[in-house]
Amino acid sequence: MRFLSKVIGYLISSLGLGVVIFGLLALADPHGSQHANDSDPFGLPPSNAQILVLISFGVLGLILGF
Repeated sequence: MRFLSKVIGYLISSLGLGVVIFGLLALADPHGSQHANDSDPFGLPPSNAQILVLISFGVLGLILGF
């Protein structure tokens, strides 16, 4: 059981790290980070506040994984 909890923790940490990395890239280039949106393909990119919330969830995942 201890091994399984370590594996789950490492998976959560790696997911959090990925979210943080891509969130920082989204801050550097917000137009490149916009997801496909068929109803408004050339719409506004996510705001900096939305990206910072995403990064904070990634940091939370990093912390909770360890």
